[in-house]
Amino acid sequence: MMHMFKTITLVATVGVALWVIGCANPMAQREEEKLREELLAANRAYLETVAAGPVIELSRPPSDVETALTQERRTELDDMSGPEAYKDHPLDLGPDLMDQKTVEPVTMTLERVIHLAAKNNLDVRIARLQPAVNQTQITQAEAAFDAVLFADLSLNKLDTPQPPALAGLGTFGTVQDDQRELTTGIRKLLTTGGQMTFSTRVQRQHRNPSFFNVKTFYEADVLLSLTQPLLRGFGTDVNRAQIMLTINARRETVQDLRQQLLDSVLDTEAAYWNLVFAYHQLMIQTRLLERTIIDRDQLKQRENFDVSPVRLTEANSFVELRRADVIRARQLVRINSDRLKRLIYSRDLSVAGEALIVPADKPADLPIKFSLLDAVSTALRHRPQLQRALYEINDASIRQRVADNQRLPQLDLAATVRYNGVTRTANEDIGDAYDSLTDGDFIDYILTLQFEVPIGNRGPEALFRQQQITRQQNVLNYRRTAEQVVLEVKESLRNLQTSYQLIDAARAARRSAADNLRAIEEQEEAGVALTPEFLLDLKLSTQQRLADTEIQEIQAMTDYNTAIAAFYRAMGTLLKQNGIQFADHLTDQNQP
Repeated sequence: MMHMFKTITLVATVGVALWVIGCANPMAQREEEKLREELLAANRAYLETVAAGPVIELSRPPSDVETALTQERRTELDDMSGPEAYKDHPLDLGPDLMDQKTVEPVTMTLERVIHLAAKNNLDVRIARLQPAVNQTQITQAEAAFDAVLFADLSLNKLDTPQPPALAGLGTFGTVQDDQRELTTGIRKLLTTGGQMTFSTRVQRQHRNPSFFNVKTFYEADVLLSLTQPLLRGFGTDVNRAQIMLTINARRETVQDLRQQLLDSVLDTEAAYWNLVFAYHQLMIQTRLLERTIIDRDQLKQRENFDVSPVRLTEANSFVELRRADVIRARQLVRINSDRLKRLIYSRDLSVAGEALIVPADKPADLPIKFSLLDAVSTALRHRPQLQRALYEINDASIRQRVADNQRLPQLDLAATVRYNGVTRTANEDIGDAYDSLTDGDFIDYILTLQFEVPIGNRGPEALFRQQQITRQQNVLNYRRTAEQVVLEVKESLRNLQTSYQLIDAARAARRSAADNLRAIEEQEEAGVALTPEFLLDLKLSTQQRLADTEIQEIQAMTDYNTAIAAFYRAMGTLLKQNGIQFADHLTDQNQP
């Protein structure tokens, strides 16, 4: 018994040693260190280029119009035009698709909208499930190395005719052989590429006629075997390659989820500000229509005095054109409200319903500070595309190591130790057969080596070269992605600068147009002749110009707020900026 235990221990020790050797691959480690340094050098080049850049605060060039206006005059002009002039202005949205003219609006803040979208958006929820799918694939890959319990049962009952013992003597006879065999055991694949098996077999054999002293006897054996490739297929890095690939696949889907969240938050914020713009545009167009109707009615009062039918018809055309603009603006409000509802996917705000979202937040008009160095370095650390590109490089490295191993010749070792036992008398049974194992009288030692190598080895060499090229492609793809990320950061910063400066330009233009309309209204109050030329050619055109500049101002303000979100998205920090914990989305994968 002690002899058998020592043998089992020896074979197990060999298996553990092979596993340890397979874990270490100094050449592969040196290649990974070289690749890591190469990628760090590429990123370092971007950072060194912008290292001297200062911290900049957004600013606007001075406006001659703004400089000429006093603070009192600015307040007066802002009371008659601009975003603040419409805060108490009633809205007529017309009938909806349910033919209802009044629907209770739902007021929502930007923060509330963004958190609802991050939680409920269907695109995000679909992406959230994929890491869970990949986790099951990791388990499947790891399960290949689970121990397997097996049992084989065979029953053979043979009745074989036999020729006579001597020519011309006796008759034809038969040999009856009744064999019943059960083999059970455990086998396990090793991460070194080998397989270890521990099994036992018991056999009952009845033979008539028998060459032995007994017709029925039992055989039993205990077997321990190890098969191990020594060259091709050897090593944990080769045999665990599929596990590592599935782990990387999950990591990639996690980065896809992060990217989907970033895109969803940006889309939601952009949709929110588009809705803000749509509401303001409707209010501007509504007020313009009201002003035009008042002026048209003044002309109608002078129809029999100094207003010709042609000029009155022209005034009516202005009214109807501006009424059409109001209709389009109403439609834009409902469309943008539905688009925002689709993004947040709230049960209380179904896309099928006609409830309207009313934004509670106003677009910000405050400058932000930025550093090109900080923005680029942050983006290189946090953008999901770059993390994903690194995992693809790692995938290519794993496949290259496997292909490199496949170039080796096949040299497989198989070692088996088997203890045998048998019953010796008719009165003995299975237990007696196992008892005889402990005597150690019948031991089989089997050792085999199998060698094989393709002549020329062209297939494995071509596969290895293919994986080398693929890895080079992935490294270049990482650099290309880094270039694109840097470009997006710079473009987002330029959009920030442009949109911030456009606010001031549009505001100055709006105040100038409002000042022009104020002067015309003062002339009207002073008793200037309300001729068609004054009302149509001068006043209505000034009103239209004022409305256009008001729309441009609110457009610039909402564009600036969207540009801020796009800037944080370009750096990969938009989730943190909005207080969204990414880890919560990984632990909530089974949300219904």
